[in-house]
Amino acid sequence: MLEPDQKPLLRNEMKRRRAALAQGAPLAGDMLAELACEALDERQAWPGRDAIIAGYWPIQSEINPFPLMQIFEERGYGLALPCLIAEGEGYRMIFRRFSLGDELVNGPFDIRQPAEEADEILPDVVFLPLLAFDEQGWRLGYGGGYYDRVLSRLRAAKTVWGYGIAFSGQQLAEIPFEVHDQPLDGIFTDQGVIHVRSTV
Repeated sequence: MLEPDQKPLLRNEMKRRRAALAQGAPLAGDMLAELACEALDERQAWPGRDAIIAGYWPIQSEINPFPLMQIFEERGYGLALPCLIAEGEGYRMIFRRFSLGDELVNGPFDIRQPAEEADEILPDVVFLPLLAFDEQGWRLGYGGGYYDRVLSRLRAAKTVWGYGIAFSGQQLAEIPFEVHDQPLDGIFTDQGVIHVRSTV
């Protein structure tokens, strides 16, 4: 069994693996969106059209979620993007309303995010980037804990589903997890949708 203190080494290994996967599949975001659309059409448990879907601005070798977000916007769903705002000596993640084509600004870590004028909003579904995942829905992130903390806050207030966006090659047999880690409800991959919990 992998232990939590092995996460740093695992992150370095998975960054290299994901970069190689991304180089071999530059249009993975389009493939993922097409497969996800088919999966969503087959199942009935997805939130109604008044739901807000939160994506992310892709960095490094992360799969681009915007083709998937475009499908949701075309179907009438609202969109949001995460924003990191200063809090104490660090940052806190919130979500602000977003539409495709909106002007974005540079946030911390050179990640593009909606401007302060955009309304803060609580999403119903959050798409998460990741380095690795397992079939139990545990996710290996970058170690900052931003998504775990924001999902914990959101899930304490309402029903919120979290879905990883990943290459199928990022799946591992197990991910070491700790008490504060938030599990995923499923993972959208370039090979199809992996259903972890009884949602979509």
